[in-house]
Amino acid sequence: MTKNVMSRIRRGLLAGAALLLLSGCWDAKEVQRLNYIVGLGVDYEDSKFVVYTQMLNFSSIAKQEQQNLSVRPWVGVGRGSTILGAINDVIAAGQGTMFLGHVNYLVLTENVFEKQMLKKVFDFTNRNKETRYTKWFYGTKGDLYDLFSAKSFFDRSTLDSILANPEANYAQLSNLKPYYVNEIVAGMQEVSSTVIIPSVELTDKVWRESNRPQPMIKKSGGFVFNGTRYLGWMTMSDVMMGRWMQMAYEASPLTLRADGQAVATLEIKDASHRFEIREQENGPPRFVAILSAKATIMELAAEKPLEEIQKLAEETIRKEITDYYNKGLDMGADLLHLGQTYYKYHPYRWKRISKNGRLPLARDSLEKIDVRLLINNAQKYKSPQWTRPYKD
Repeated sequence: MTKNVMSRIRRGLLAGAALLLLSGCWDAKEVQRLNYIVGLGVDYEDSKFVVYTQMLNFSSIAKQEQQNLSVRPWVGVGRGSTILGAINDVIAAGQGTMFLGHVNYLVLTENVFEKQMLKKVFDFTNRNKETRYTKWFYGTKGDLYDLFSAKSFFDRSTLDSILANPEANYAQLSNLKPYYVNEIVAGMQEVSSTVIIPSVELTDKVWRESNRPQPMIKKSGGFVFNGTRYLGWMTMSDVMMGRWMQMAYEASPLTLRADGQAVATLEIKDASHRFEIREQENGPPRFVAILSAKATIMELAAEKPLEEIQKLAEETIRKEITDYYNKGLDMGADLLHLGQTYYKYHPYRWKRISKNGRLPLARDSLEKIDVRLLINNAQKYKSPQWTRPYKD
């Protein structure tokens, strides 16, 4: 046997031995055998955490278009002195591996907020290696089991509902911006922060199938926090008054009324705002809010000059923002983030005059609201003609 042949044999043996030392996928799990949890709910009762887990069969979702299958969610309930203990209670009755890496939304009950347990929830969800930071965050006053058992249109899963896909609904009706968990956590860490967590509920007053009421998920309002301290709940009608001041505002309707009668309905878009700070010699500063937006006339119920419609719209928005600001003061909340704005530009002055980490605010702290609305479209019909240039 020649030296070249012997050398090749040795190299082959060495390569084979090296391959034996390589780690393989011995611990890999077949994806079709994993139980994927897509929704996580947390309640707090009798000094114990109650965790609700929602699972979906992804294979049935993939085959929906071909077989018109309905997606039936599975909901598990576990209890424990800690959140992990409650989840382990669910896993104890689990048939196979329970995987938390696909949790898409987190829903907490008002009990968790009132008992000031939010930090403990964040500690688990942010520390756990499987759960992601980018999951939608909600609160509810309702029953979590009913919420997780609900379906979307045409028997589709909750992955097509507001819980898992809130941005599509918000783009059409900007009432309260949806947030990921990491956005909520970051917002609560800001100085003088006020955060509103969207609340969801089931309603069977809107949609019917074969004349049978069908419960559907909707946003019902918002839970207001100063940092991680829970202050209270606001109805959606109250939240809607401040929608113009949301940073991610996209579009929403505005119905104008005069003498108790509807005049017109506008769609307000491209709303943006800023604040001017006016220092006072004795006392906290005052603020001027400047809001600019564009509008389209969607419906005209009465013949009015365009400048009259524009003036009425500006007055309506101005009143809504004022009422929204005052509603926050009654709750002890800075809904317009005036304290945060002041800290951003004058941190040393803020530290000097702040009390308990907040800027003292009164009704006259919001000195003026300047609304500048441009009606630039009237859909298929012509707008009412200007009789004169409108000036405030």
